[in-house]
Amino acid sequence: MKPLLDLDLLNTFAVVVEVGGFKEASSRLYRSQAAVSMQIKRLEEHLGHRLLERSNQGIRLTEPGKTLLGYIDRLLRLNNETLSALSLEPLRGQVHFGIPTDYAQTFLQQFLPRIRDAFPELVPRVTCGRSRRLREMVNTGELDVAIVTSEPQFEPEQRLWSEALCWYASSSLSVTGEDTLPVALLESDCALRDMAATDLKQASLNYEAVLTSTDVDNLYAAVESGMAMALLPESSVISPKVRPVRLNQMPGQRQLTMNIITAGTLSSSFNEPLHECLLAAARATHDRAAARSG
Repeated sequence: MKPLLDLDLLNTFAVVVEVGGFKEASSRLYRSQAAVSMQIKRLEEHLGHRLLERSNQGIRLTEPGKTLLGYIDRLLRLNNETLSALSLEPLRGQVHFGIPTDYAQTFLQQFLPRIRDAFPELVPRVTCGRSRRLREMVNTGELDVAIVTSEPQFEPEQRLWSEALCWYASSSLSVTGEDTLPVALLESDCALRDMAATDLKQASLNYEAVLTSTDVDNLYAAVESGMAMALLPESSVISPKVRPVRLNQMPGQRQLTMNIITAGTLSSSFNEPLHECLLAAARATHDRAAARSG
């Protein structure tokens, strides 16, 4: 008989990979760095493969590590779904939602009244953060449901909404491919930051990051003031002075898609009406943003 996998060890491995190191993972998991390292060692011994290469530059997945990572999300969610299926708890009490920071204010105004009407005995608890952090919290069961940015490395997810994504600059900012471009970027470990960095690298343009922030609104403020150009979702653009950047080296307009993911911690009877509330709130949020930017 083949050995059984330890879900706690798998979760630790997933967090180490997500945050990029043992020190960062120890803070996230509320364990010592030595304990995290020991758990990874136990997992490697259990599987008979080295999963991570360690160096002064950080960690790197080995081929067996990449294979394992591809299964972990499904294993952790199946664990949560199994526990949920065996629970007879009614649809009341706390439910933990994850909402991307940049959409939180307008989305919550639409979502919370709908969820209270549909499930008056539920007590919503909301965490706002970056999509990748929210994904991790769903996988560990800290969140029951989250809205996240679609990324190609994740298996198909339920789409909530899409909107145009484009590089923008103020009409007062001269943007040419000959000068060093001033750009505003989100901080690291963010899908939108990665897209922007890829665009700039592939375009082989000289640029300088003149502003970094955790908040898209701050990027937009830098763009509107003429300080920088930035990759922004269309819904964030409200001034007629801000226009799409037209450079041959840069990609044109594309789509930013937001999806819903669940931890499997909730009763299946809750999922369909919950999704309806989320979809209705998403449509209302998108329509409101479109009206504002139009």
